[in-house]
Amino acid sequence: MAGPTLHMRVFKRRFVFRIAVVLLVVFWVTVLGPEPPARISISPGELVRAVTIQRDSLIELCLIDHVDPNGHDAQGRTPLLIATSQQDWKTAQRLIGVGALVDLADQNGFTPLMATAMHGNLEIFRELLARSTRLHAEARCKDGTDLLGTALDGGNREIVRSVVERLPTMPQWRSSTQRALQAALMTGDKGEIQLLLNKISAPPTPEGKNVPLLAYAIAGNDSSLFSTLLTCGADPNTVLPASCDKDFLAMLPSKGFSSYIEGDRGVTVLMLAAGLDREDYLRTLLGTKANRNLLTKRNKMSALDIAAETGHWRSSQILLGGGPSPDQLRVEISLALQRVALFKNGVPVYRTQCSTGRQGYSTKTGEFVITNKERNHRSTLYHVEMPYFMRLSCLDFGMHAGVVPNYPASHGCIRLPEEAARKFFSEIPIGTLVTVQ
Repeated sequence: MAGPTLHMRVFKRRFVFRIAVVLLVVFWVTVLGPEPPARISISPGELVRAVTIQRDSLIELCLIDHVDPNGHDAQGRTPLLIATSQQDWKTAQRLIGVGALVDLADQNGFTPLMATAMHGNLEIFRELLARSTRLHAEARCKDGTDLLGTALDGGNREIVRSVVERLPTMPQWRSSTQRALQAALMTGDKGEIQLLLNKISAPPTPEGKNVPLLAYAIAGNDSSLFSTLLTCGADPNTVLPASCDKDFLAMLPSKGFSSYIEGDRGVTVLMLAAGLDREDYLRTLLGTKANRNLLTKRNKMSALDIAAETGHWRSSQILLGGGPSPDQLRVEISLALQRVALFKNGVPVYRTQCSTGRQGYSTKTGEFVITNKERNHRSTLYHVEMPYFMRLSCLDFGMHAGVVPNYPASHGCIRLPEEAARKFFSEIPIGTLVTVQ
């Protein structure tokens, strides 16, 4: 019994010793062996650098490691702005997918939307637009660039239209909106023209000019531009500026009229059309609610006053609301014969004696229209009665009943016998042409 027992004890001691050796070796290896490698952290700056140099493998590693996609370089450019600026659309889409913010701008104010618009990528532009949370379509960079300007540079009309739709109401036109309007006018895009006219409260002008486009269209007899602007919502009561462009003034037919335009204030496009005898333009403006009763600031002239003073009797008739054709009805006054003749359908149906202006008060000659009639009129200048007064072309003279000797005796008016004055007053409507020669 002693032999086996002794052998068992020896075996146990050897087993314990071996276990101890193994544990010692493991401990030694653990203590003296190399440490496991530490996990390397990738900074957002590395993603910026990877996108800048277009290193796809490094971009992939950054995205796998969930690196913040909204870091920036020294100029404030985010990876998304860099990718869109470089037209790296694949990377741009990946960055959008991992949470890149689309509204972050660089130090100049330039955004990914601007970069995408500048390169005309409609698909990416729409994706960025859908993710924008603080879009200000009118915002400008420090150098004056805005989203609409970059869209125009890119040449994609759908992007331009999208930007115009998102513009807020603005008081004045800027370079980009003027460019957009000009482009829309060239392509005949009336929808976009109307959008722009509704967005900007001031009348549109050519780029670098003061005078509104509508006035340029009238002065240059550009009926297509004129019609398009009014159809799309241009204000028919547009006023010319205090200081007009030299090239615009050079388009006017006479120095006298251009001097008048320069010398007064509050001249409307209706007055301009009246002074230029643009009959169709007058009708169109009146049809779109142009106010014929507005007066200029300095000389207190209406459109009718201007048409009459410039000798445009047809325009005067339009502004009066009508008048008979001279072929149907007109009056002819002869200063030499001191006679008046009433013509109907080209035939003289009534003649009478008259007395016109004496020396120093000569009666004006030319073509005039009767602009108003007053049964009992009293001259504010000479304080005398002028029954059956018929004013000519808004001026300070007309036809009326009075003393009619066989020679010129008035202060410039055309005096008629009372019976003739009564007949004319009752039978001749406002707007009738009167020729004095």
